[in-house]
Order: sequence, then C-alpha cells, then structure tokens
Amino acid sequence: MTVLDGPGAGCSVRNGLTGAAAGRPVGPAPHAGRWAARPMATQRPGGRPLSYADARAPVRLSRASHRPTPAQVRLRVLVCWLAVGVLSLAAVAGLVALRSAGIVEVPTTTAVVQVRPGESLSELAARAAPGAPTSAVVERIVLLNGLTGAAVRPGEALVVPVG
Repeated sequence: MTVLDGPGAGCSVRNGLTGAAAGRPVGPAPHAGRWAARPMATQRPGGRPLSYADARAPVRLSRASHRPTPAQVRLRVLVCWLAVGVLSLAAVAGLVALRSAGIVEVPTTTAVVQVRPGESLSELAARAAPGAPTSAVVERIVLLNGLTGAAVRPGEALVVPVG
C-alpha cells in the first residue's frame, strides 16, 4: 500500500484506508474523537473507478429513474378508485339480484279452508298457496289463526293465504 500522507500531516486511518482513499479530505478531523460524515465514494479504495463492464459476467446497470413520476402516481390512484367503484357497484347489483331473484311473496288474499283428514299444516300451506314458499305460508297461517303449534285436527277451519 502506498502512503499518501506522512504521519505528521494530520492523516487519519480508518479501516486501513487513508486520506482521499478513505473518502475524506486529507487533514485533521473536524471534531476530535468523532468521524465526519463521508461523501459517497466514486472510486474504489485502490483508486480505480467503479466499473462493472470488465467483470467476468457483465452486469447491466439501469440508468433510469426508479421512482414513479407524479403523473404515474395520480394515474395509479385513479385506477384504484375506479376499481373500488366498479366492485362496489357490482356488489350492490348482486345484492339486489339476490334479493329479487326467485322470491315469491306470501299471498295477501285470505280464505277459510278446512283441514282434510291426515293433512299436516305444511301440506295445507302447499295446497292453499302452491307458488309461495311453504315455510313462509305456515308462519302466516300460525299468525292468522293464533296457533301455538303445528298440530291441526281434520275438519278444523283455518284462515289461510291463497294465491
């Protein structure tokens, strides 16, 4: 190793490097006992410039800026908000379709019907309102007649929704 400065010239040694090779100007340290901030090195410690062109496997370095421009950031934010909006509209449309698809309301028109022998309340509901959901019609029959259970007697007259 070549000595760049003599020991009396205020040369400081750090990690085996001296003076300009260590990335610092030659001279006394600005603060005794502490190291000054080093500028970014453009040369290797041996004085050879940084270069990857003559490496065994050449390394291609990008010279392009890797930070997005403000326009790119705005475009990305806009695309994200548009995606959120489209997904929200799709979710609302799906919920509306689920709510209205294939749901048949219990008829509001009522009639008095007699229970046939061996007939259950669910069979009576299916006979009185064949297009409506049987469980909903049974609940409506129980409410209309003040029943406490699903047991019915043959010949009993019940108010049922018909449709």
